[in-house]
Amino acid sequence: MVGHDVRVHRLLALRQVLRQARHLRRLRRCHQLARRCVPGLRRADHRRHARPREAGVSGQEEGGARPHPGVGGRRQGTARGAPRAGVPVGRAEELVICGSQGEGMDMLHAGVDIGSKTVKLVVLDDDLTLLYESYERHLSNVRETLGYTLERALVHFPSEPMTVGVTGSAGMQLADLLDLPFTQEVVAARTAIERRIPQADVAIEIGGEDSKILFLTGGEELRMNSTCAGGTGGFIDTIAGMLDMNAEKLNVCAHGCRTVHAIASRCAVFAQMDVRPLLNEGVPKEDIAGSVFDAVAAQCIAGLACGRPIGGTVALLGGPLHFLSALRDRFKLRLGLDDEHLVVPPDGHLFVAEGAAFDAWDGEGMTLASLIERLDAAQWDQDATLERLDALFASEEEYDAFVQRHAALAAPRADLSSAEGRVFLGVDSGSEAIKYVLADEQGRVLRTYYERSAGSVVEAAQAMLVDLWKHLPLRHDGTPAVEVAHACVTGYGEELLKRAFALDSGEVETVAHVRAARELVPDADFILDIGGQDIKCVWLRDGAVDDIVLNEACSSGCGALLSGMAWSMNVRFDRFLDAAVRARRPVDLGTRCTVFMTSRVRHAQKEGAELGDIAAGLAYSVVRNAVYKVIRARDVASLGRRVVVQGGTFMNDAVLRAFENLYGAEVARPALAAHMGAYGAALIARDRAEEGARSGLLSRKKVERLESSKRTEICGRCGNACRLTITTFDDGDAVRTFTVGNRCERGLGEDAPDNGLPDLFAYRLKRLFAYRPLPSNEAPRGDMGLPRALGMYDLYPFWHTLFTRLGFRVVPSHLPDAALRGRALETIPSESLCYPAKLMHAHLVDLAERGVPAAFLPYVEAEKPGGRSCPVLAGYPFVLDANVDFVHERGMKLVMPRVKALLDGDGPAAGLASTLLEALEPLAPGLALAEVERAAREAARELGRFRLDVADAGRDALAYMAEHDVPGVVLAGRPYHVDPATNHAVPALLRSYGFAVLTEDALPSPNVETGSGGSRSRWEYPERILRAARFVAERDDLEFVMLYSFGCGLDAVTVDQARAVLKRRGRSLTALKIDEMVDLAATRIRVRSMVAAREDRLRKGGSR
Repeated sequence: MVGHDVRVHRLLALRQVLRQARHLRRLRRCHQLARRCVPGLRRADHRRHARPREAGVSGQEEGGARPHPGVGGRRQGTARGAPRAGVPVGRAEELVICGSQGEGMDMLHAGVDIGSKTVKLVVLDDDLTLLYESYERHLSNVRETLGYTLERALVHFPSEPMTVGVTGSAGMQLADLLDLPFTQEVVAARTAIERRIPQADVAIEIGGEDSKILFLTGGEELRMNSTCAGGTGGFIDTIAGMLDMNAEKLNVCAHGCRTVHAIASRCAVFAQMDVRPLLNEGVPKEDIAGSVFDAVAAQCIAGLACGRPIGGTVALLGGPLHFLSALRDRFKLRLGLDDEHLVVPPDGHLFVAEGAAFDAWDGEGMTLASLIERLDAAQWDQDATLERLDALFASEEEYDAFVQRHAALAAPRADLSSAEGRVFLGVDSGSEAIKYVLADEQGRVLRTYYERSAGSVVEAAQAMLVDLWKHLPLRHDGTPAVEVAHACVTGYGEELLKRAFALDSGEVETVAHVRAARELVPDADFILDIGGQDIKCVWLRDGAVDDIVLNEACSSGCGALLSGMAWSMNVRFDRFLDAAVRARRPVDLGTRCTVFMTSRVRHAQKEGAELGDIAAGLAYSVVRNAVYKVIRARDVASLGRRVVVQGGTFMNDAVLRAFENLYGAEVARPALAAHMGAYGAALIARDRAEEGARSGLLSRKKVERLESSKRTEICGRCGNACRLTITTFDDGDAVRTFTVGNRCERGLGEDAPDNGLPDLFAYRLKRLFAYRPLPSNEAPRGDMGLPRALGMYDLYPFWHTLFTRLGFRVVPSHLPDAALRGRALETIPSESLCYPAKLMHAHLVDLAERGVPAAFLPYVEAEKPGGRSCPVLAGYPFVLDANVDFVHERGMKLVMPRVKALLDGDGPAAGLASTLLEALEPLAPGLALAEVERAAREAARELGRFRLDVADAGRDALAYMAEHDVPGVVLAGRPYHVDPATNHAVPALLRSYGFAVLTEDALPSPNVETGSGGSRSRWEYPERILRAARFVAERDDLEFVMLYSFGCGLDAVTVDQARAVLKRRGRSLTALKIDEMVDLAATRIRVRSMVAAREDRLRKGGSR
C-alpha cells in the first residue's frame, strides 16, 4: 500500500498540472472545432513534436547504435519528440498532446508490457499516433516500477480517458489484480505487426529473457523460446557483465570485430565457458563481442525457426534489436538480407506494448488516476508459493564460532620485509581472478595477491607483477634482499602468461590444488575446489590421487552463479554475501541449471522474499549442484571422511556453511582457500628450482614497458582451416608471439611431428573411406549420394559396396566447412539436437548443391535382431525430409528405406533385400531381387573385412605399446566421433602426451567377458563402450577417455555406467563433452589431470 504522504504528493502534482492546463482548454476547444469544420484535419497536424507512426523503416537508422544505458536499460517516460525525459518541449500550449480535454474528449489507448526485465508503457490516439512512451527496468520490483511509471505518465495525462491492455511474461497476474484485459505477448506482437508493418513476412522479437519468431505468410506460426533464456537480452547482459562492460559498450566493441569465434548461446553459462578461454588466450574483446552477437543470431535462427526457412521481408523487434546495432548487423548477415527486405521500426522495442493497446482498443475507458488507485488497492498474496530452508546459522554466536574455527587452518607465514635468500612465486590465472603467492624455502607465505581480471588477463598480470616487484625488500645498500628462484603458473591463462612474462614453468591446476591441500591437510581424502566457473573434485587414497572429476561444461554449481545473480539484482557482491549469512528463512531455489534458477529468483522477488533469503537459497543451490549434478554423489557420505574445501567460492561463508549443513559434519577450509592454486604452484616452484638457479621472470622495468598487439588469420597449412589469434609481446629487449586457435603444430608454423604412436582414429577414418567409386561410364544406374555423417561412420563399407555392385556411382559428401554449416543452419529443427545430427544437414545440403540426383538415408532400427539403434540416428532421415526444403527445391530424391535389422550373423538379415528393392525400384527400373540379394551378401562380407582390419590394427597397437613400454588411451565414443569435425583433434592431443590412441571397436575379442562384470546395455553403441570399459579396467597400460555429445540422453547414461565399471576396479574415467564449440584449453586441463593422476598412482607403486 502506498503511504499517506505519497498520496498527498500525487494530489499536489495533479493540481499543479491542472492549473497549468486550465488556460489551454480554450485552445483545445478551438482545435476540436477546427477538426469538425475542416474534414480530414488531424490533431497531429497541429503538433510540432508528435508525429504519425510510420509503417516501418527499411534498413537501419543512420548513426548505428541508438543511445541507451544497456539492454533493457532505463528510458524515461517521454512525450514523443521530447529531448528530455518526461518533459514536453516548446511553448506551454504544446502540452495539448497530453493535456486535459474536458467534455467530448477523444478516447486514448494505453498498452503495458511487463516483461522479464522491463516495464513498457505506450499511449496512442485514435490516429495511431504514439503520444507517450516509457521503458523502465523493474529489477523484479514489478508493482513498484509500474506505479512509478503510471505516476510519471499521469503528469502528461491527468484526466484523459483511455483503454488499457496488458501483456508480457510478468503481466498476467497484474492484469488479473487490476481487472484489465491481458494478451499473450506473441499475440500482441502479431497484432502490432499487422497494424504497423503489414508487409512483413517474418518478425523476430527479442526481449529480456524470451525471444519470439512470427511467420506471418505461407502458413502462420507463432513460436517462442522455451524455459532457457539463451539468445536473449538477459544472455547479452550476462556476457557483457563478464567482460566488465554494459550492453552499450559491448555493442560499440562488436563493431570492431574482425574474427568470429564459436560461442554457445543456448545458455549464458555455457557461453561463459566458451568466452573464458578466449579471454585467457588474449583474443580481442572486439572479436568476443561480435561473436556473442553472432551466437545470439544463430540461436534465434536455429532455435526458433526449427528448420523453417526465414525469407521475404523480415522485421526485427524488441529492446536488444532496437538498441544494439551490431546485433542487427549479425541478423542481417546471417539471414542474407538486403535493406529492401529488412524492416527496423523506429519503436520496435515497444511493439508488444502497442499490440496490447490495439487488442484492448474497444475496452472500458479509465483515467490513469483511477488505474493507480486500483494498483494501490490490489491485494498481493506474497510468499504463498515459496518453499523455505533452514537458516544457515541459528544465532550470531554460532556464526562467530564458525569463523574462528575456520580461521585456525592457516598456512605458515613470514614477514616479507625481513626475508632474505631464495623465494618462489606461484601464480594462478583463474577464470575470474588472478592470484599469486610468494613463499620461502620453508614453504612459508610471504605475500599474497588477489584481483579480478575483468576480462583483461595480460593487463591484470602486468599489474600483479608490478605489485610483486614493488614489494620485494632491498638491503641497506639498495641491492635485492631476495631472489625469485623459480616462478610457476597454473590456471586457464597458464600458457599465455608463460609466454608473455617468461615464467619458468606451468602446472595443471588440479595438481596445484592437490599439492597445496596435501601441505596443509596431510590426511585429506577428498578435495572439493569450486572456482568462478569450474569445479574440481579429487579423491585421494594413501596420499595418492585416486580419481578426478571436473565439471563438464555447465558452471551452475560455481561462483559465477552467485556473482552473476548479485550483478543482475544490482547489489554489491559483499552486501549480497553478508545478507546470506544473516538470512532467517532461505528460499529453496532448487538444483537446476543457472538459467532456470534465474526464473526462480525472479519469482521469489515478486513474492516478496528478502535479499538475504534469496542469497542464502543460492548458496544452498550452489553446493547441491556441485554434489548432485557434478560429482553425482548418491549421498554426501561417499565424498570422504576428511574433506577439504577450497577455491574462491568457498571464501563465501554462506556457501561453506551450506556445504557443512548438507554434508552433516565440519569440513576443513584453509585460510588460503582462494589462493590454494597459487600456493600449490609456489610449492611446485620450490620443488622444481635447481640449486643456484634464478628465475627468467621479466624484470619490473620490462613488465612495465611490455606492449602487446594482436592479429587474426586463417591457417591454411592443413584442412582444419583454424582461425588463429596471434599475440605479439614486446618488452623492449625481445619479441615473443603466442598463437591460439590452432589444433596442430602447423598453426605455430612448425611441421607436425609424427611420434610414431598408434592412432586408431586416423587409421579407422582412412580405412572407412578408402573405397573408390565407379567411373561414370561404368555406372549405368547413375549417382547415389552418401552423406558422411551419423551411421555412415559405421556402415559406409556396407552401403558403398552394395551400391557399387548394383551399378551406382557412389558420391560421398564433402566434409563441411564453416560456410556450408552456416547455409544449413536454418534447416536444423532444434537447438538441443546433438552436434553430429546437426552436421547431417550440412552434408545433405552439400550433395544437393553438387547436383547429386539422389541421397541414401536408411532408417536402420537395429544392426542385428534384438538390438537397438539410437533413436536420433535411426529416425533422422524423416527429420531431414521434413526440414531441408532446399533438397527438394533442387530436385534431389531422398531414398529412405526402413530397415528393421541389417545383419543376421555374418550375412544380411532376412527381408533386407526386398526392403531395399522396394526403395530403389523408382531409381533403377528393372532391378531384380536376386541382384540385390547378391549385392547385400557382398556388402556384409566387406563390412566384416573392415571390422577385422580395425581389430587387427588394435592388436598391432597393443603389441606396439608392450614393445615400446608406452601407455595407451581407449578414446571411446560413437563411430561418428572419428569425424574430425566432432572430435576436435582430441586424438592428436592425447598422442602429444605420449599415449597410443585406440577406438572402442579396435580392442581384441570384444565379446569375451573379462570377469569384471558391470552394466549391460541393449543399445548397440553404448554396449560397445561398456565392453571397452571392462577391457580397460583389467589393464594397467590403458586409460579410458570418453567422448560424448551435448543433448545425447543415451551418452549421459552410458558415461555413468562406464564410470561405475571402472570404479569397481579402482580406475577412473575422463569424460570430454563435445559439440560445435572448440575449447581446447578445458580439454587440455582434463587430459593433463588424467596424466597427473596416472603418474601419481604409478609413483605410489600401485597399479590401480
